[in-house]
Amino acid sequence: MKKTDDSAQLLLIAGFAVGVGIVVLTIMLNNVIYASNVASESSIDTSRYDISNIVQISREAYENAYQDATVNGSLATFNNTRFEENIDTYLYKASENYGISGLTMHMENNSLLPAYFTHSGLEDGKGNWKLVDGVNTTDSFAMAINTSILAEEANRLSIQAMDVSSSDLLWSIEMYNSSGNVNVTVEDDMTTIGTYQSTSGEIDIFNNTIDGSGVPTFKFSDSTSGHDYYMIVNNGNYTVGTYSISGNLTSGQAFTQTRYRVVNPTLTVSSSGMSLSRTLPIPLPGGST
Repeated sequence: MKKTDDSAQLLLIAGFAVGVGIVVLTIMLNNVIYASNVASESSIDTSRYDISNIVQISREAYENAYQDATVNGSLATFNNTRFEENIDTYLYKASENYGISGLTMHMENNSLLPAYFTHSGLEDGKGNWKLVDGVNTTDSFAMAINTSILAEEANRLSIQAMDVSSSDLLWSIEMYNSSGNVNVTVEDDMTTIGTYQSTSGEIDIFNNTIDGSGVPTFKFSDSTSGHDYYMIVNNGNYTVGTYSISGNLTSGQAFTQTRYRVVNPTLTVSSSGMSLSRTLPIPLPGGST
């Protein structure tokens, strides 16, 4: 009887030891897996951070290079050689800096393109988009429409100021091709303010001029006064041109957006374990909000 009891006790102890061993082994295995995953995720996050950082500084480098290659933002004074030199200097310095962390970067296609009135500035970009949000006042607003790449009436370009609270229309301007000229229609929330034609496409809304000559009024400031508003663009895919707008947001922060051209370079970033290529549509000279 004692012999039987001893055997049972030995079996119980052995089973307990096996159970403890399995638990310990499981914990150790989980720790190894966890440590491996953390290291892997850390590596991925680092790569993503580096790439995101490269994209951001590349955008800023193109904007700064373009602004440096112009005098007072004038297209007539743009120095393409200086622009290319600035970009080459940036690429050399950036490649040198990121090379220390094992990343190589390469940029192709620095060609400047005419800008469409899309979000990205490219023809296939988003045609209906928000130009600026939460505006309190606007102190400059001008456009130069390219009369050779201009929407027909069915796809007319529209820019609207909308009340932030109610989304009601406060003011709008519509433009389309009319026998090679720019037909311009301006409305507020109630009526048509005026219908005009432009031969050169130069339209200064804040200063009430078309082709350098005065028009009765665009009534932009009158229509938006006392409102917080946002501005949207519709059908931007069908019209090429430049624009500049500045003012103050409801937060009191000043904003400026100016677009003259667009560049669409391809950025390639590589390391020992990955390679990523991405096109970067960058409207120039850029702006801030």
